[in-house]
Amino acid sequence: MRRRILTVEYEAVGTLAKALSSPVRRRIIDTLARQECSIQELADRLEIPQSTCTVNVQTLERVGLVSTRNVPGTKGSRKICSIPYDEAVIPIHGNHKQPEDTSIEVEMPIGLYTDFDTQGPCGLVSETGVIGRFDRVESFLDPHRGSAQLIWFTDGWLEYSFPIEIAPGRTPTALSVSMEICSEFPGFKNAWPSDITLWVGDFGIGTWRSPGDMGGRRGQHTPEWWSLDNTQYGYLKEWRITTSGSFLDGARVSDITIDQISLSTRSKLTIRIGIAPEAEYRGGINIFGRKFGNVNQDILLRIETE
Repeated sequence: MRRRILTVEYEAVGTLAKALSSPVRRRIIDTLARQECSIQELADRLEIPQSTCTVNVQTLERVGLVSTRNVPGTKGSRKICSIPYDEAVIPIHGNHKQPEDTSIEVEMPIGLYTDFDTQGPCGLVSETGVIGRFDRVESFLDPHRGSAQLIWFTDGWLEYSFPIEIAPGRTPTALSVSMEICSEFPGFKNAWPSDITLWVGDFGIGTWRSPGDMGGRRGQHTPEWWSLDNTQYGYLKEWRITTSGSFLDGARVSDITIDQISLSTRSKLTIRIGIAPEAEYRGGINIFGRKFGNVNQDILLRIETE
């Protein structure tokens, strides 16, 4: 899984260190690293007053170590807390040089596909409502598709075009693509396998067998208007191509290497996700945006260079 790194300016080091000097605040970060939760839930787990919890969360929020969002509750709204970073890079003197940028990251909204070949049942929804009409393939041409936060189809694929620009003198060493996905079944069905394949350029990189179309409890980012009878969340999967082969969540899936992709000669790269013609389990696919499911992320492409 991609590590989220906070780069701290030299002038802010003292403020960050002061925020982390409190044992209570460090316990808050440790708790949120396991699971996001509301202020009340956080106070209960730490066995501290809610007012104390609120003050310490605000301190951590000011230095960027905690983020909060309001969600509807049974009585008004609830403030949900989470940590946006896994690590922090801190300079120890004021004359440090900014580290050389050795990677390229592009996060693509799931609705900004550039080509598709899909079969119903299918559909698209945004954070606030339905895009087009359910089970109509022509809805995939709807001009509002760019706001999609959940897309599903029974067979076929979506294709995305990513802009890339490798700096002169740098050599690509790895490429990764990650997204939250699962199988597709009308409503949901947790035991419904589907063989989902990723293609990069002309190469089929590897296939993941999703165990099912996941539901039964609301996804962490799934909006309240979306019925619990429908798909709620998926799995964050990462395909990674290196100089020695291709891997899915760390397990080798093919012999395709980064050299075969020829990134240095490209200005754009196509990524295709879907069901291969030879798939054994044709259980469809759900693709989640950052405002649906469990992961605050769209489709992320990352290229590492040296």
